[in-house]
Amino acid sequence: MITKDSKNIIVADDSEFFRVKLSDVLTEAGHKVRVVKGGAELIKEIQINPKGIDMILLDLQMPNVDGFGVLEWVNNNGLRGKFHILAITGVYETTSVVERLRNLGAEGLMTKAFTPEEIVFRVNRALFPDKAAKPADPRVPLSVPVDFSVGEVTSTGYLLNISSTGVFLHTKKTLFPGTVLHLRFVLPGSGKLISAKGLVKWCTQMSGEKSLFGGAGIQFVKPAPEDQQVIREFVQAELNKLGVGTN
Repeated sequence: MITKDSKNIIVADDSEFFRVKLSDVLTEAGHKVRVVKGGAELIKEIQINPKGIDMILLDLQMPNVDGFGVLEWVNNNGLRGKFHILAITGVYETTSVVERLRNLGAEGLMTKAFTPEEIVFRVNRALFPDKAAKPADPRVPLSVPVDFSVGEVTSTGYLLNISSTGVFLHTKKTLFPGTVLHLRFVLPGSGKLISAKGLVKWCTQMSGEKSLFGGAGIQFVKPAPEDQQVIREFVQAELNKLGVGTN
């Protein structure tokens, strides 16, 4: 959802790559964006004018003062609830971490592997809850190893997000759109080995952009009903954990 309403957003991340990417995506969506390199710099920005902030995208893994340190400072200084805070991370976080974030006042956790459309949706959903439409096929972050084969050649990679209809496969191999492959993986909390046929829909290597999460978007092709059920239940449980229900 691209909105004409402009809000003031601060992106706090020690990675220049992600500061630029998030800033570009949110500026294109119509927001006013400032960037800071770390938690200490963010705290200084908040102290200058807390009323001039509508939302903070807060990286959890930063040197010196990390995302948790910023959240604790916000709470200790009576600023909880004065602006929206979405935590961002480049790794799969456990339920206990998500619960800790919620207790500290963060409104959710967003992975850096999400697409620009998903970033805009999560941000606008928090800023404009009455306007945001739910995505038809929401994705959730994860980080699990996967074996995949193209013909007789087998390789390994990681799945960085998943929906009921597909996954993002992180791999250094270039997988051209239209390539058919077979995936084998186990979702967190499930002992079932999922073996699914997939079709490459797009790949980052062909975009010409440098990415820390190179790989391909894979669409499932007629997965077995029992595998589809496991995937749907996992996605729904993760959406509930992240505070993004589908109902």
